[in-house]
Amino acid sequence: MVASRYDYAEVGSMDEKESKKTVDEHGAAVLLGLTPPEVRWFSRVLGLGSRQDAGEKAQIVFTYDELKSLSSAAAASAK
Repeated sequence: MVASRYDYAEVGSMDEKESKKTVDEHGAAVLLGLTPPEVRWFSRVLGLGSRQDAGEKAQIVFTYDELKSLSSAAAASAK
């Protein structure tokens, strides 16, 4: 039998895959060409993103669909 390039035991659970479908506010800022405060402002105005508490630090995470909406809003406001 030929050794597989992937070890299927390391693929991970469905929960891990779902968690990778979000982007934190810093990542969103980089992808959208905005500053983190601008991303937070659009998030509040549009009601997008979810707050994730990680100990003492909290951050906003966005789904890919929310990123698309943020991108459209940012592009429209730049005109």
